Amino acid sequence: MAIRKFRLFLASGLEKEEQWLTAMSAKGLHMKKYKLGFYTFEEDKNKAFVYQIDFQRIATDDYIQLYEDAGWNYVDQSIGLFHYFRTDASNESVPKIYSDYESVVESYKGMLRFYMILFAILLLSQLGGLLTWKWGGLQIFTMSLTGAVVVLYIYMLIALKRKINFYKRD
Repeated sequence: MAIRKFRLFLASGLEKEEQWLTAMSAKGLHMKKYKLGFYTFEEDKNKAFVYQIDFQRIATDDYIQLYEDAGWNYVDQSIGLFHYFRTDASNESVPKIYSDYESVVESYKGMLRFYMILFAILLLSQLGGLLTWKWGGLQIFTMSLTGAVVVLYIYMLIALKRKINFYKRD
């Protein structure tokens, strides 16, 4: 039986998402699909998996095969950039997807560049509304909503930059 759960994570919180998915799996709920914050789980109390998420712009068959050869099974993807992998929790010999800090830094740098481009597009798309401001109710609502998204983006970009700096130090 498929069970759906809604949960949102920022790109800067990949570790939290991985931990949540791993904890859900320990309870017998194993991720099968992801779409726009909705996780679909299959229930099986006899299994437990550890989950890892990789940010990769182009996920070729060779890319997926590389991780499968290392012991990680491909589960699903989100927006074609975040790729979900899992391995049996009892398999202690399987290394993390990224075992060196340099690879982690490059992954976070890729995320930072991607979200900075989206942030710039968001800001540019709102220029028309600012230049034709008339204090209408709908305009105030949309600009307030945009303001909240801008604050969220700034938070996420700062968090990604902090993660990059953290892994660079080690």
